[in-house]
Amino acid sequence: MEVQDLTEDFLLQLTGCKQLVDIKQLSLHDYNLVKLDPVLFRRLQNLEDLDVSNNRLTETSLSITISTLKKLDCSNNDLSEIDFVQNFQNLEELHMEGNHLAESDNFIAAALCPHLTRINRSKYMVYQHLVTNLKSKVTPVINGIWEGKFAKMYKGGIPAAKLAEVSEQVYVVAKQQRAYGHLKLEKYHRCLTKLILQALVISEYETPAKRRRKSENPQRIISSQKNKQYTPQVKEVKIQCVKSDNQRSIPQSKASTEKMCLTTDSKNSTQYTRIKPVVPVTRLPTLPDFEPAYFLRCHSVKNDALDHSTRVWRCAFEPSLDVPGQTTNIVATCGGDSVCLLDCSTGKLMMRYKHPKEHFFALAWTTLTMKNKENGIRTNILAAAGANKVVRLIHPIQHLCYADMTRGAHTRSISTLLFHPKKETWLFSGGTDGKIILWDIGRPSVSSYKFAYGPLLVLKNSGVDILNLAFMTGTGYLVCGSEGGCYAHNIDVLTSDEQSKSDQTSKFEIRLPDWKTTKKVFVDALVQVSDDLIASKCTEQSHIQLWSFSSALAKVNKGKSEVVPVATLDWKTTDEFYINLGTYCNSGMLMCGDDNGRLWLYDVRKFQNKSTAACDSLLKPARLLPWPVCSARTKRGKDRILAEDIAKQTERTIINSATTNWNQHYIVSVTDNNMVCIWTKTR
Repeated sequence: MEVQDLTEDFLLQLTGCKQLVDIKQLSLHDYNLVKLDPVLFRRLQNLEDLDVSNNRLTETSLSITISTLKKLDCSNNDLSEIDFVQNFQNLEELHMEGNHLAESDNFIAAALCPHLTRINRSKYMVYQHLVTNLKSKVTPVINGIWEGKFAKMYKGGIPAAKLAEVSEQVYVVAKQQRAYGHLKLEKYHRCLTKLILQALVISEYETPAKRRRKSENPQRIISSQKNKQYTPQVKEVKIQCVKSDNQRSIPQSKASTEKMCLTTDSKNSTQYTRIKPVVPVTRLPTLPDFEPAYFLRCHSVKNDALDHSTRVWRCAFEPSLDVPGQTTNIVATCGGDSVCLLDCSTGKLMMRYKHPKEHFFALAWTTLTMKNKENGIRTNILAAAGANKVVRLIHPIQHLCYADMTRGAHTRSISTLLFHPKKETWLFSGGTDGKIILWDIGRPSVSSYKFAYGPLLVLKNSGVDILNLAFMTGTGYLVCGSEGGCYAHNIDVLTSDEQSKSDQTSKFEIRLPDWKTTKKVFVDALVQVSDDLIASKCTEQSHIQLWSFSSALAKVNKGKSEVVPVATLDWKTTDEFYINLGTYCNSGMLMCGDDNGRLWLYDVRKFQNKSTAACDSLLKPARLLPWPVCSARTKRGKDRILAEDIAKQTERTIINSATTNWNQHYIVSVTDNNMVCIWTKTR
């Protein structure tokens, strides 16, 4: 649709309203729009909900002002900046997946829109906490830099043409003073510096009268210019990785205890750190070492090897058809608009399924019997889902996506998928709409792929985002980790004919350790370690906890159960979230990445035995696999661009998820800078 086709008559016919001021909700989803008419949209004076997803809009196209807008869905467009959201000061909900945006843009949106309650898949409380903390930390620093170096120079205020330059100078000084941390949020840090500096200058120099005069003088208005970078396009290549001499994977370091320390600063008063209780530290048994084998970029947009913004979210090994309980060497990964199958033994890409307007967040395998006139055929089916709220069923051996399940589906993004371990056609899906849907995906026929599917059960969890699922076969309970805590649902009871599906006794809340010390438990990682053991991790906690589900079930009282961990595993302190735990059930090895590209490996075999006593010590990882030195194999001069880009973009890497095959010969991890990493056990 061209912009001239987006007229007043078209909008009135689309919405059924008599005049533009009556339109409160407007959906322009998938209209192939490249521009919005600011004059027309300015007349939508009561618009509260705008959906412009699945178009070709840029940040310039969305430079419109709607003061009443509360919800905006601009996912799956061509956005590379998010500054335009400052025109929607009453915005409460923002969806922007599937664009050319980075993690920094989420924080920028949070800083620019004070009323936001949800950004993409996560509730705003996560960003709000981090933005508020960082702002309170760096504001005094920026104030000191301004007073010491710039206040006398710009007594009358900062001209608009100079704001970007002065802001960058202040940011460089603040960075040198280590006011900021994460390098991957540098774009957000620059924006925050500019906002703080702008507020500082206005509060110091501008009375209301001066502000009115300045607003009439375009030479003095403080504004920002957006810079676009051109990225040269080169062919996709494999990445060569080696361990450097000073980056060998190491067992955990010796036990250490925290002491009270005194810190002094020449500019600040003396400060004392708070005394923390000394926690005894214990070593876990050492695990075998692993070497980097193949590091690949196979989820790139338009096969661009310089694409380091696509996030790869999940990975899972294909189950073996010959030996139940084992896996093949094939691993499935999902991220961006692609689902890939890789052979870990050769590093070769075996299959890639692409859906241009999708952003895949989750996948899961099942082995089922396809219908045939004579004998059924056993085969593996891969389910994948994401931002488009559709579950897609893929038959890898035929390189075919044969179904898009939408009937009775989610209303928002799907975050996680899990097949029932005993009923091969039952699929659980959890989404950001707070729903868990149990599907029966049916059995496709061999020749025509005809099948019947449908939802068997819909569970609602008060609107919280469902992030991870685990099914406890022995008890029939489904455990879910979410942004609102941890819950368990008795699926065996809920799917039986004798029990009402609304019976509240079929669900209980699992109160994880430390729940009393936090306002709301945000469980961003949860995985089933064995038939009874679960590992979980919460945001703002530097540890992973193992706990027994059967013990939690035995303590249920009035719909709640407080669990006591059988072990607490040491992990990295970080502000990052959605870093998933990984394992192969009953393998005894648990793993988790971090925001420095490292893999933390834990040997938890002894805790799989129910008779093992709980451990009060903090358990260090059995092994740490550091991020290797990465380089591209270059045969031509122009490939040097790629080599330099690889070295630069892998300096700080977030591991989103990791897994291992049935005998722990391979470990696969996926990152937020478009990398699939295959590690091999050393001989």
